[in-house]
Amino acid sequence: MRLGIDARDVFAPEPRGVGKTLRELIGRLLSSVSDWDISLFTNRVNGVKFPSPAKIEHIDIPGDRFNLWEKVRLPVAAWKGNLDVLHCPSQTAPSLAPCPVVLTVHDLIPLKINDGWKKAEVSRFRRALGDSVAKAKRIITVSEFTKRDLLSEFPVDENKVDVIHWGVSRYDHNELFQTQWELLAAQHGFAAPYFVAFGGDAPRKNLERIVRAFASLVCQAGSEVRLVLVGVPLGVKGRYRMLCQELGIADQVVQMSFLKDQEIGVLLAHSAALVYPSLYEGFGLPIVEAMAAGAPVITSDRGSMAEVAGEAAILVDPENPAAIGDAMRECLMNSPLKEALRGKGYARIRQFRWDNVAAQTLTTYRKALE
Repeated sequence: MRLGIDARDVFAPEPRGVGKTLRELIGRLLSSVSDWDISLFTNRVNGVKFPSPAKIEHIDIPGDRFNLWEKVRLPVAAWKGNLDVLHCPSQTAPSLAPCPVVLTVHDLIPLKINDGWKKAEVSRFRRALGDSVAKAKRIITVSEFTKRDLLSEFPVDENKVDVIHWGVSRYDHNELFQTQWELLAAQHGFAAPYFVAFGGDAPRKNLERIVRAFASLVCQAGSEVRLVLVGVPLGVKGRYRMLCQELGIADQVVQMSFLKDQEIGVLLAHSAALVYPSLYEGFGLPIVEAMAAGAPVITSDRGSMAEVAGEAAILVDPENPAAIGDAMRECLMNSPLKEALRGKGYARIRQFRWDNVAAQTLTTYRKALE
């Protein structure tokens, strides 16, 4: 088979959820089907390499103001490569394609929650996703939750939608892992015990409630405990710094920007818990990343997060700071509970093996040819 993949997210300067998971998927695909001709299309090159038989094809278009890369250059490249299947893993696909398209839909955030998008942006999102879904031969959703949302918003044939969860690999707690943790803690000036939360300026990440819940915990547990916020853009750090100052916990909160995968792993592994009570996610990758690192997880009792976490996490009402704070206190004070959650997490991630993700994705590709 001649397979093409829109790999722009893999080659992003700071690859996040989609880019990280797509990189892992491509690696497993290459080891599973060594006789396939696989082309990875990108508009940038940043040193990321893949083994044969992958071909990294850099294509670009000057002055791309109207997404002409996806609308024109990508389908032209697919035509020139005589592709059998084109996989568009980031929510949208070309209006016209010379071969069957497999589309991955991660979430419907702007259609389901007020997450800071402008009305015109929401309209463009709906139009682009609707067009892509209509033209795709097969659709992958990363959770049953996202599949239900998709079917509720667009006239999609349920039979052409495959649910394929993202995967995760367990971290190796070796000597290098410990050394990296010590360097990270020294660099940012904190020590255990601490909690980890992910987020930025998106309202759905629920950071303000997390910070307020942590403030109540500090009043009960003392000032030695820390909260480490990961992925906070430089432009919004001041806002959370002011909130922490108002709550009297400025010295107990550490804000970090982008971290590499291994740094995230060592940070989670030594934490009291991951605090991830998001208001909406299509999957919730930090949940399985924390479990793979051996960290207890506190997450939302709704949507994809409850689906992904199963019974291996403390599920809370994300709109209730008191409930979030109570769960944090339990993870800090209740050692037997923490150990039980760690064991359940390790068992849970067996359902998210990358080899299974690759096998299911290959099945979807083959369905697209039927």
